[in-house]
Amino acid sequence: MATPQAEGAPAYEGSGATMMNGGASDFGSQEVSLQANGDAKEKHRNTENLRNEFPHAFNDPESYFCTEHYCLVMVGLPAMGKTFVAHRLAKWLKFFHDVNVKVFNLGNERRQSVGVKIPHSFFDPANKENKERYCKIQRSFVRRIKTDFLVKDQVPRIAIYDACNHTKETRDWIINEMGTKIKVIFIECIVNDPAVIKGYLGEVWKTMPDYDGVDGKEASLDYKNRIKHFRQAYEPMKDPNLRYFPGQIVNFLMNLHTVPRPIYLSRHGQSQYNALGKIGGDSSLTKEGIKYAQKLARFCEKHILTGGGSETKDKDKCDNPKHARLYTSTLRRTNETVQFISHRVQEDGWVTLRQRQWRALDEIYAGVFDGMTYKEIQEKCPTAYVNRKRNKLTYRYPRGESYLDVIKRVEQVMLHMQRHKDPVVIVAHQAILRVIYTYFMGLPRETATIKPIPLNTVIKLTPYAYHTKEEKFVLHQMGKSGGHGDFAPSH
Repeated sequence: MATPQAEGAPAYEGSGATMMNGGASDFGSQEVSLQANGDAKEKHRNTENLRNEFPHAFNDPESYFCTEHYCLVMVGLPAMGKTFVAHRLAKWLKFFHDVNVKVFNLGNERRQSVGVKIPHSFFDPANKENKERYCKIQRSFVRRIKTDFLVKDQVPRIAIYDACNHTKETRDWIINEMGTKIKVIFIECIVNDPAVIKGYLGEVWKTMPDYDGVDGKEASLDYKNRIKHFRQAYEPMKDPNLRYFPGQIVNFLMNLHTVPRPIYLSRHGQSQYNALGKIGGDSSLTKEGIKYAQKLARFCEKHILTGGGSETKDKDKCDNPKHARLYTSTLRRTNETVQFISHRVQEDGWVTLRQRQWRALDEIYAGVFDGMTYKEIQEKCPTAYVNRKRNKLTYRYPRGESYLDVIKRVEQVMLHMQRHKDPVVIVAHQAILRVIYTYFMGLPRETATIKPIPLNTVIKLTPYAYHTKEEKFVLHQMGKSGGHGDFAPSH
C-alpha cells in the first residue's frame, strides 16, 4: 500500500501508476500477495515453479521505432552545436530505442585525407582548387555512408551525417544521391545569442583535433576566420519541401540544448536493507546513511552551489549554479538522504535545490523477490537466479520489472532534464543511476546491468560535444559497522 502523501509534501512526478509493496511502482504488474516481511513459507511458496512467469517480449530493432533507412543531415555554420546535437541524438536513439545508429563526421574524414593542421584558408570559397578538393572528399564520404552502412543489408539503420552542408546545392545533391529508399531529414542548428556563441567557441576549439597543441589565441583566431569563410557561402534552410521528422526525434530535439552543465548522481545513503544485504524494499537509512546525508548537504553548499568549488579555477559552465535542481525517487531512503539539504529562496524567487520526486526514478521492482537476499533467491529459486545472471537486461523479476522496463520509464526524466541549463542533482538507486550513467557516457545498454554505482559517492557528469567529463567525489567512508559496505547488493 502507498503511504498517504503528507500535507505540503512535494508532488510526485512521472508515471501515474499506483504504488505497492512499500512504494515500488506498479508498471503493468498484478498485485503480489507475497510480502517482504511475511511468513517465509508463504513468501516462497510456489516461487520455484514461477521461473519467469511474465517474460519481457524482447524485439529486434527493426520491429519498433526504426523500420526504415534514414539519413539525418546536420546543417549550419561551425560552432553552432551540430556535433553536440548529433552525438547526443545518436546516444538517445541507441540507448533508449535500441536503434542501429552511427554518426559520420566529415571533419574526421577531411583530416584523414588532407591532414590535421590545415589553415583556415583551406575553407575559403574563393580558392577553387581547395573547394573542389573539399567537395570531392565530401561526396566520396557520403557515397560510402550509403553503400557501407545504410544499404549494406536489409537491417534498418540511421546515419547522422555531421557536416556544415551549408549550401542548397550540397543539400540537393545529398537528396539525389540517397535516392528514394533512404529518407533524408535535415537538422539545422542556428544560434543567435552572441553570449552563447562566444561560450561555445571557447569550448569547441579546445576539444577539436585540428587545434591540439596549438596556442589558444592562434587557434581561436583561426577558427573564427574559418567560420567567416563558411558564412560567405551559407544558405539557410528555406526549402518549401522540408522533410517531416519522426515524432520521437522532434520531441528529443525540442528538449535539447548545447550549454554544458553538470549532472550529479548519488545513491541514497546506506539503508537498513543495504546493511542486511536485501534488495528492494522501502527501508529507512542507517546511522551511516544519515552521516552520508549530512555530508551530501555540505557538498551541495560548498561544491554544487559555488559552480564547482570556491577554490577551483575551472568553474562549471552553467548559467547560474544557485539555480540547481534536485530530483529524487519517491522511496523513503532517497527522501531521507536529502533531508539536510537547504532550500534557500534567491533574490529572483528561485528556491535552491527544491526537491522534485519522480516515480520513474524508483528502484527496479523485484516483484516476489522484494526484500530477499541474493542467497535466499539462489536457494529458494535457483532457476530464476540463473536466468537473471544469464541476461539481466531482458530478465523480468516475477511480478516485477526488467532493466528494459527501467530504461523505458527513465527516458521521460531524461527528456525533461535535458531542457534545463541548470545543474541537476539526482538522488536515486543503483539500477536507475546505472541507466543514467550508461546513457550519458555513450556505453552499450548491457553495461547498465553491471556498472557499479557505490554508496557514499557523488558522480559528476558534464556532457560536451566530443565527450562527457566524469568526476567522482567520495564523501563518506563506512567502518566495520557498515554491513556490506559501499557496494551493498542492489540489483
